[in-house]
Amino acid sequence: MSCSKKINVIVLDVHHPEDGRINRHIKYITNLGYIVFHININRYFSFLESGNFSRYGENGYRITIGNTSETSKNRIFLQFLFVSPLLSLKIITILKKIHYNPSIPTIIHIHDYELLITAQYLRFFLHGFIKIVYDRHEYLEILKGKNILFDYIPLFYEKFSKKRIDGLVDISESHLEKIKSQFTFSKKIVIPNYPDPSFIKFIGMNNKIKKIDENKISIVYFGSLDISLDRDIYLTLEVMESVIQKNCDGKAYVGGLTSDYLILARLNQLMLKYPNQFFYLGYVLNQDVLSYTSNATLGLFLLKSSNSVSGSSNKIYEYLMYGVIPIIKGNIENLDQIRDCSLIFSGNEKNDMIISKVDDLVADKHMMKLMSYKSWENGKIFSFDHVKERYSNLYNDILNIKI
Repeated sequence: MSCSKKINVIVLDVHHPEDGRINRHIKYITNLGYIVFHININRYFSFLESGNFSRYGENGYRITIGNTSETSKNRIFLQFLFVSPLLSLKIITILKKIHYNPSIPTIIHIHDYELLITAQYLRFFLHGFIKIVYDRHEYLEILKGKNILFDYIPLFYEKFSKKRIDGLVDISESHLEKIKSQFTFSKKIVIPNYPDPSFIKFIGMNNKIKKIDENKISIVYFGSLDISLDRDIYLTLEVMESVIQKNCDGKAYVGGLTSDYLILARLNQLMLKYPNQFFYLGYVLNQDVLSYTSNATLGLFLLKSSNSVSGSSNKIYEYLMYGVIPIIKGNIENLDQIRDCSLIFSGNEKNDMIISKVDDLVADKHMMKLMSYKSWENGKIFSFDHVKERYSNLYNDILNIKI
């Protein structure tokens, strides 16, 4: 299906440029023929340059705001920008430079709560026929506890904006059930975090099985290294160390950014201790993340006991797509469908027991090969190809376009 009518889509986000969900979304709607303007608001990453960019033929532009720190002073300044019209006026100036045409229908598609009010200013200043879609792929109702005031800010943005959100996109049916009463004015769809199989070529199951036979076990984790969030980074590194310690041909790969000196010290310690086995890669392009993942045997997704809540993890679905055995601690979506190909631990399991069970699996080649193959088979179910048309169907619905 293609877009038969000229329609603008302005995509707004504050995410990392390698975010899989946003990249899948932009690639899909650009390929359909929508006129896509991707405005990335960079508030976190000092190494990213402002200015034009494009990956899939979209009109992209990155704006850096604040000083990328997490100090209270910087966060208060950023909140001022997000609730004032200043950021929207800056975006309008950029849109004019990259040939935005206000005379045709426009979707403003927001991937982050911070930009909900900015989107409303844009609709006011741009005039024309404009609808707002909110892609809510974070669990904002979970309080981090670091600063209660900042924890409640997302809920303020949503409460203030809920009557002006025309379309809501959630990541799971179970989560939508919990929040749908907050968005009674919005048309709602679910697009899970399923991977796009076209992003990278898979090495194939025969090669993966061969690596297991040759004891070339690879264990990976790519994602957030922020210890204030839900991932148990220390346990992740303990599991990795145990695997490579007992397998001289085994390799462990970690990707992600952190400024935490204790985590950095632990990563450096492991690289020095296992110079040809443990690799901390820092910032990794999405294509490279998928390449490492496709070659892996085991993939980690370990949540802290205090954050063991249900979710839709793109990491798990990526593991399945490439026949990687997921090692999961926590309660995630579709557990029953992946139980036969995963090691799954509850939130209250002891670390020593988790490490021991992973070691037992790695020692059992037959079981690893069986689970790897089942993982690959299960992965065929969880493909972005099965759900991607829901984006364009929602756009047509809220713009009242008949197919």
